[in-house]
Amino acid sequence: MKRIEGLEVRPVWIWLGGIGLFIALLIAAVLISNVHVHVVFRKHKSDDYANINIRLLYGIVRFNYEIPSIVFRNMKEGFLLKTEQSMNHSRGEVLGSQQVNKRKVKNWAKDVKVMLRATEALKLWVKQTLQRVHITRLLWSTTIGTGDAAYTAMLTGMLWSVKSMMIGFLTYQMRFRTAPVLEVNPFWADEPEFRTELELKLRMRMLAILTAGMRLMTRVLQVEGGWRMWLKLIQEQRRKFKEKKKYKHIVDKEPRFSEK
Repeated sequence: MKRIEGLEVRPVWIWLGGIGLFIALLIAAVLISNVHVHVVFRKHKSDDYANINIRLLYGIVRFNYEIPSIVFRNMKEGFLLKTEQSMNHSRGEVLGSQQVNKRKVKNWAKDVKVMLRATEALKLWVKQTLQRVHITRLLWSTTIGTGDAAYTAMLTGMLWSVKSMMIGFLTYQMRFRTAPVLEVNPFWADEPEFRTELELKLRMRMLAILTAGMRLMTRVLQVEGGWRMWLKLIQEQRRKFKEKKKYKHIVDKEPRFSEK
């Protein structure tokens, strides 16, 4: 080592090596980190609530999507969802209302068909990706009553069967770290009652997500013109999002007059 006026001057490669080691450790820490998803859904008669919380990079980045209102209008108009989004405990931004009806479901099914045509073995990719998901908590509690003891008992048994089949399917597709907690409680009063609460916690490593993304890109490139179909689909979704955001901005700027 050289000395300049009593100070040691270390070779440049030592500093570069230290910086490189720090970057390598930082990348490794990101890759082994988990993405946590916490879903809560509650329904009691006409009161509905849903919340999706996403945490990544050891909780440094947080996204929170809240649906404070779920209104079922009729079979034709479907459901009306009001959504709010926030990031890192910031003030929630109202994304507006979204209508989920028969037409919307048909459009989703059409998009899925495009994805299947544009991707080599997309179903296999989905199955392989789900196997990397770990469910750390699943609580599903339901209270049901029809006002008639016989029908209440029958519906309780049917609901147990439905829940068991759904959990069996999830067990086959994903990895459970804790045993799921299922409850079906009959309500024996003379009035109808329906109350349900679902809490789901799952996690997936960032490395698994990046690997799944690269595998998806590889499968898309294996199909002739696949990337063009995906690009067209993404551009169409962006266009719809911009139109919805523009419409919301115009509505927010309109003057509101209170009734006197």
